[in-house]
Amino acid sequence: MKLDRAWIDRWVTAVNGDAACNNNGRGFDGSFTLVVGETRYTLHVHGGRVERTVVDGGPLEPSSFTLAADTATWEALFAPDPPPMGHAIFAAVATGNMTVEGDIRLLFQQMATLSLWILVGRKLNGVHEPPAEPDWHEHWQAVGRYANVEIDGCRHKVFYFEAGEGIPILCQHTAGNENRQWRHLLEDRELTKKYRIIAYDLPAHGKSDPPYDRDFFAEDQLLTSDWITRFVVGLSGALKLDHPIFIGCSIGGVIACHLAERYPEHFRALIALAGAVPTYGFFHDWWIDPAVNVIQMEPGLMDAVMAPHLSRADRQINRMIQGAHPRSLRNDLYFWGVENADEARADRIDATKVPLYMYAGEYDFTCPPEHVEASAKRIGNVHYETLQGLGHFPMSENYERFRPVLMRTLADIEKRHGR
Repeated sequence: MKLDRAWIDRWVTAVNGDAACNNNGRGFDGSFTLVVGETRYTLHVHGGRVERTVVDGGPLEPSSFTLAADTATWEALFAPDPPPMGHAIFAAVATGNMTVEGDIRLLFQQMATLSLWILVGRKLNGVHEPPAEPDWHEHWQAVGRYANVEIDGCRHKVFYFEAGEGIPILCQHTAGNENRQWRHLLEDRELTKKYRIIAYDLPAHGKSDPPYDRDFFAEDQLLTSDWITRFVVGLSGALKLDHPIFIGCSIGGVIACHLAERYPEHFRALIALAGAVPTYGFFHDWWIDPAVNVIQMEPGLMDAVMAPHLSRADRQINRMIQGAHPRSLRNDLYFWGVENADEARADRIDATKVPLYMYAGEYDFTCPPEHVEASAKRIGNVHYETLQGLGHFPMSENYERFRPVLMRTLADIEKRHGR
């Protein structure tokens, strides 16, 4: 592939003719610039379609924002098999391989649309064989229920799915998400012969109600280490679980580490996916900016932190279920970006008290493998692995790729406990 004017013209034609780009981008009106090496391409967009492209326009050429990178970075982004951290615009920006200047509000507003544009451009350069679609079951075994959990005099009606019998596994979703992230575990017939899978929604997420005795819209209910660890222990008690295994992803991975610090005696083992101590960033007011439709833009954010090769069904549901109220997402990210920024927390975790397993997906720029591995080493006595071909949501992106790691981990936990 030679990323020149001819290729840009082909890409624009493909974008303008793509049904998903047209459907998602119909409110996209504005102009922005791509700097590819030494060449500037300013795209003028109306109704989601590129009406004209200006090459090397002068300083008076209208443009809301500019994305700039060397040619190699752009070519990697559009490659059929893009490299980790170079597979999405925001991954490239986060790793310093691309810069963004100007008014980024339009960029945030159209994050999902631009992600679709990248996928269309990638197809021009070849097609990577996607993973097989996940199994379709004629009967779905997961059953939904509610439990009551009281923390600090406030009552919470908590929704959870469960399936299976045996050793309980509590599953914590990512920030602003819901328990359908654990759908594949809940329907794994071999797994549920031995394990009772319980995947819950935090209050004000998924099908869980907002706190019953507080006003969700009258205050910032920021997620804290003290509250969330007591909540998980309280939920375990409400369900009468005997030393469950806890597995969490993203903020859930961080929660696993905080449980290891605060309540190790309550758990058989703790599994942290895409989480570390410390973590940084992402707590800001963009999530509740009235000019940004967060629910609309989040699919683009999902694409930026997931591996590029997903089945159609898994990409679709991962892009869709990040749908809690924007304030819930912002509240969660306080835990990630502020509460968990304590550099000394790793030194307070004694992983000899409870087995702790930490994993990082190679396509996850929010919590990259080298950072998670460094965190695991600082804690000590922690099992760490990099998950090849996976990103921020390993259990939800490609379960067949993640499953062997999960089963190996559970087998190790059983060995440690003698059953």
